[in-house]
Amino acid sequence: MEIELPELLKNMIREKLYIYADDIKSIDILSEPLILSIGAEAYILRSRFMGIESVIKWRFPKPYMPPELDREFRSVRTETEAKIMWKSLLIGVKTSVPLYVDIDNAIIIMTYIEGNTLRELVKQTEDEELCKVCHEIGVYTAKMHMNGISHGDLTTSNVLIDSRERQVYLIDFGLASFGRRAEDYAIDIHIFFRSIESAHIAREKIMKECFLDGYEAISGSGEVSKMLRIVNDIRKRGRYVAERKLKSEWRSL
Repeated sequence: MEIELPELLKNMIREKLYIYADDIKSIDILSEPLILSIGAEAYILRSRFMGIESVIKWRFPKPYMPPELDREFRSVRTETEAKIMWKSLLIGVKTSVPLYVDIDNAIIIMTYIEGNTLRELVKQTEDEELCKVCHEIGVYTAKMHMNGISHGDLTTSNVLIDSRERQVYLIDFGLASFGRRAEDYAIDIHIFFRSIESAHIAREKIMKECFLDGYEAISGSGEVSKMLRIVNDIRKRGRYVAERKLKSEWRSL
């Protein structure tokens, strides 16, 4: 499938960087991108930027939105995502490194991580390694929360294990935000637990326990207890809404 790239990326593909040393060498600013995935909000493409294996995230225009509102929405989301990625790296959370950010065009070019998602690896991963991975995710999550960051979409699909060193990376900060609401932090935990329950129920106990051990190692046992109380409240509200919806559907039959 081909997509119409923004002019900024087209120009980058056409341009070269010239290096003057013993002789003159040229490097493509950007190689022809290949589509990795298409989401509701953005195209994800793989390319080489200044010779570095990279991923391009482009939040494309939405024809159903008023143009000014669409531009502002995409720009704010892009700026927030880039800032959160940099902040996460500074506090010790491994993620892709932003190499180029264009807020006006809603584009982030970041380093490519060779690996597989945790979702893909759970079944063939031994208990000891799986525990280490989930412990690290818990550590990362607590570090983010202590620094005012909520990931917004913390699922096993958004955790990467790199192929070479088996390091744990968090990816896709597209729904991440800055803030100090405890409920936002609890929602991260709730989403992660729900992703385990929906896709990895046979490994639920070890994954949850090791995640909470990692979270507690950074935030303390008191904070873990507080977060779990809020998670429980969130789940109760979800069940209440589902039950009300079911009752209304039965009445309409």
